[in-house]
Amino acid sequence: MEDKLLALVKENTINKTYTKNNATELGHHLNLSRNWISQHLNEFYSNETFIKINTRPVIFLDRKTLEQEYRIQLSANLFSSYQDLMLELKRNEKKDFQKLIGHCESLQDLVDKCKASISYPPIGLPTLLHGPTGSGKSFIVYLMYEYGVNNHHIEKDAKFIHVNCSEYANNPELLSANLFGYKKGAFTGAESDNIGLIKAAEGGVLFLDEVHCLKPECQEKLFLFMDNGYYRMLGDNENLYHSDVRLIFATTEDPQKVLLKTLYRRIPIRLLVPSIAERGINEKAQLIIHCLDSEAHKMKREIKITNIAYSILLNATYNGNVGELKNTIQATCMNALYHHRHEDNELQIHTLDLPETIISNSKIEQSVSLIDRQQILSIQDLEERVLSKTLQNSLIDDLLQNMMKLQNNQISMNVFLQNNITDIENYYNHLLFNQNANDNMRDGLILNMMKKIIEMIGIKYGLDFKSNEILALSMLVKDFSKHSLAIIDSFETHRQESIDFSKIIEKKYMREYSIASEMAQNIHVSLDLELNIFQIAILTLSMVIYHSEREINKRIGVILAHGYATASSIANAANQLLDAYIFDAIDMPIDTSTEVIIEKLNEYLNKHGDYQDLVLLVDMGSLEEIHQGIAHKTSANIAIANNVSTKQAVYIGDGLRNDIPLSKLFDECMKENINHYKIIEKTEKEKIILCSCATGIGTAEKLKSILEDSLPKALPVKVVTYDYSTLLEYKLENDFFNNYEVICIVGTLNPKIENIKFIPVEELIMNNSFEILTVYFKDMINENDMELFRRNILKNFSLSNIIGNLTILNPDKLLEHVADAIDKLQSEMNTIFSYNACFGLYVHICCLIERLVTHEGEEEYQKTADECTDDMQEFIKHIKTSFSKVEKYYSVNIPIEEMEYINIYIKNIQ
Repeated sequence: MEDKLLALVKENTINKTYTKNNATELGHHLNLSRNWISQHLNEFYSNETFIKINTRPVIFLDRKTLEQEYRIQLSANLFSSYQDLMLELKRNEKKDFQKLIGHCESLQDLVDKCKASISYPPIGLPTLLHGPTGSGKSFIVYLMYEYGVNNHHIEKDAKFIHVNCSEYANNPELLSANLFGYKKGAFTGAESDNIGLIKAAEGGVLFLDEVHCLKPECQEKLFLFMDNGYYRMLGDNENLYHSDVRLIFATTEDPQKVLLKTLYRRIPIRLLVPSIAERGINEKAQLIIHCLDSEAHKMKREIKITNIAYSILLNATYNGNVGELKNTIQATCMNALYHHRHEDNELQIHTLDLPETIISNSKIEQSVSLIDRQQILSIQDLEERVLSKTLQNSLIDDLLQNMMKLQNNQISMNVFLQNNITDIENYYNHLLFNQNANDNMRDGLILNMMKKIIEMIGIKYGLDFKSNEILALSMLVKDFSKHSLAIIDSFETHRQESIDFSKIIEKKYMREYSIASEMAQNIHVSLDLELNIFQIAILTLSMVIYHSEREINKRIGVILAHGYATASSIANAANQLLDAYIFDAIDMPIDTSTEVIIEKLNEYLNKHGDYQDLVLLVDMGSLEEIHQGIAHKTSANIAIANNVSTKQAVYIGDGLRNDIPLSKLFDECMKENINHYKIIEKTEKEKIILCSCATGIGTAEKLKSILEDSLPKALPVKVVTYDYSTLLEYKLENDFFNNYEVICIVGTLNPKIENIKFIPVEELIMNNSFEILTVYFKDMINENDMELFRRNILKNFSLSNIIGNLTILNPDKLLEHVADAIDKLQSEMNTIFSYNACFGLYVHICCLIERLVTHEGEEEYQKTADECTDDMQEFIKHIKTSFSKVEKYYSVNIPIEEMEYINIYIKNIQ
């Protein structure tokens, strides 16, 4: 009967019919006395098989079932209420991004950006996730929403709406209607108003999956909505509607190829979600364990797997990424269940249970060769293999343990130093041969920055870092970044030991500690990662490991000079030319006093340690004062020389390197230091094309970019912008002509500079001025490059491309509105503009509309119509009439000053 009681309590616990597990109900169900039931319930409670909830009546639940259900180890057997039990069960419940495997490993940077994006005030930032199929984009987007709710950036009642755009690929109009809403009768079948998904998701998240399936028209409506939050419903052209919604997009395609540039530019956060192969073997193992655990939870069975089957799963290729891995685990569990290799509460997975596709694409021989004998592993066994303590935390513990042994006189100083070096060497060996650590560098940011920092340090100090050393140091810094909070906690917990450790390392390896400190400063500036003294000590030991064979020169040189980086420049140049680290540099502001220089010099010398000869090369100042101010000057030979130059530094540095005595070295240097000069006048000027637009320097800069894209790379011609107002008022200064040969000026309005050809943008659009450029360039480039130049001009200087590049507005709509307005202006003025005039006006006015929409330079517009001549007032009426629809559509007013520009342009070009 005890077995029946045990089974019934377990069944009710599994089914969550907890209230049935009291003595009265159980006795009634088993037809046994309440006293007998109560006695045995308490016996099971005493041996921790059951837990007890001290309510009225008292409830008993099966402990193991609860722990498996909630994946937790209960800390108590007795609870005063259901609420206390639920708090305990949810104690380890993961929230939002904690559910994402890799959130603090390969995906940490992506997760940080997702958090920042969803929480950016006031309603987050539009975000695009792109990556291969099955990589987890949709899951990440939902976690962004959950994170927003959990951190009170999104209200709890705000919705998360997921739209798969591929479902509407054959009916884009329906998607547009569902997104923006529609009014009753807007189309056949619209029997009632529909507020649309943008409004339905207000305050929450609207997730547009497979966004590449959106037609350009729908993308266009989206980016117009993104500009200001307003949109129109289908069938309602009178009213504007508003919605504050967070837009998140996802695609498996290259977003730059499948999205309109105008939409792409409006999505500031673009994140690449890596494939499962790029995330490393450790995360792959965690994903397999998670999927097995999930299936065990659903099937309410304990899953076990042979080490061979597990190894095959681990080494398999999953082209469908996480999605395919999940399906593979489900299919495997189904096969195992079908083959009946299990007890009632256990499911065993063997190699033959794996899907054929996995077996065929896996490296089975490699998987089996790594296994000594077959084992049956539980999920807990697998977790113990994967989720071990981080390598870096282990390293820090080992180093601090060495420190404690030294303090307790358990080891000598030499053994302490050697143990530290051995521990760090082992750490680096793990890093270099750990596939996951290597894969975590996929974004390249830290690796690229560390390469630059280490190359700079190497050049300055004459250190030759090998590629694997650079990689290892980069991974070390990656670990510093990833585990920064844990490292800070460890440092604070063992603060005194950490400080003592660092002081010993600094004293024993003073030179290397100085180099590591400089590296840490560069890491702080470049990667916004501040290292504490313990981490700098680890970097110091790395310097010792990689450059222990290098004997530090006891003859040192220091260059002191005024200026931002004068001393550094001379020292770096001399060290490079000598191919050895000889000189350090101390840079000083121009107004620095001799006292401050001496103070800085002594600070440097105190950090350097022992030396035999000291050479000081200075640009100016009292040699006697500097000499008298040096601390401990009697412990070394000192030589000081002024008027430092690179040539002088190289000569003296070579002598220091070759152990030439100081007196002989400086006597020879003074004889060699004779100045010669020769003046050579410049004969060749740099050839340039000048971009200057009446519509502003911003337009000129954009026009410059288009021209630069068009010019062949082999063409020795530079494109330069120039302010149009300055050009009109002052023309080009003589200094400008002395330095440059101006081929031509390209722009929207002729500034009329004497002897310089002006090419209006409209002529390039109409391809009228190409011959002028080809005649000039024919001797500079070959025929193939000239043909490429011609094709580039034709492609880049189409009217719609010019407008699309010069403005952020929809070029097709903008051109349509402006063209209609110019047609109406010709009618108002009873005249016909030339083609050139029309094209020029298109460009000029389109750029003007953009500036008015973005309120650029609006403070400069102050003139009124009353201040204008009668003719101008008449022209203003024509403009107002012709451009009324443009002004209304874009919610702008064309200022009087801009109307005057248009009037001048028309008169000049006609």
